[in-house]
Amino acid sequence: MKRNDTLWKGILENIFTDFLKFFFKDAETLFDLEKGFEFLDKELEQLFPSEQVKDPKFVDKLVKVFSKTGDEKWILVHIEVQGYEDKKFGERMFTYFYRILDRYEKRITSIALFTDADKDFNPSVYEYEYLGTKLTFQFNSYKIID
Repeated sequence: MKRNDTLWKGILENIFTDFLKFFFKDAETLFDLEKGFEFLDKELEQLFPSEQVKDPKFVDKLVKVFSKTGDEKWILVHIEVQGYEDKKFGERMFTYFYRILDRYEKRITSIALFTDADKDFNPSVYEYEYLGTKLTFQFNSYKIID
């Protein structure tokens, strides 16, 4: 694992409560922050074995959090660490989403953080259309340099 990957993983785990509060203004009413979190790195690795990942230049986190109602919520967090445009990023986000949904059958929100310097690269949608079948997958994204 690259040094940047390790740093981002550590940062995310150390500030996860603040991370939720930043992305979700109503985090304290949505999530039971007192219950803490469970980082499911091993489970995520099982969904995406290393031989299936062609170019692992980003950190992926799957985190289990609890809602105030006691329901489990799943939050998939991708941290992008590559410094160039990746035209297939949206498709990869969708692939993670549907594999996690298929495996756990829980509600999921996906967040992409981009740490590269390209101000024009900030995808937040994956669209697919073929012979009358159409899919639009929209995910949260945030560009660090913004």
